[in-house]
Amino acid sequence: MDGTPHAGFRVEDGAYEHYARGIDPAGDDVRQAGQRHIAPNVELAGDGFSTMGSEAGLAGAYAARMRGIQERLDRLGGGWRSMADAARRTSHNYDVVEAEQQATLDRLGRELG
Repeated sequence: MDGTPHAGFRVEDGAYEHYARGIDPAGDDVRQAGQRHIAPNVELAGDGFSTMGSEAGLAGAYAARMRGIQERLDRLGGGWRSMADAARRTSHNYDVVEAEQQATLDRLGRELG
């Protein structure tokens, strides 16, 4: 160990916040993609599967599949948002630990100095 105050694990100031701000829009984009592109097409208008397709359950299966895709996109977008929130919490926790360690070093310096 060379005695520098930054030996060991180090995170650049603002790195977690920068990461969180970078992925926030990704979660929003994924959710909006489901709302923009999937939601309007969940139900087929007119005779998309013809009368026989509706009677055979094809229209219902299609609608269920599209709803499932939309739900998964919502969860995926929420997952991205959760990752950003976790990065923010990690940043806060890291700051707390750093402050505690600095306070301990300051106290030891006063006691030994």
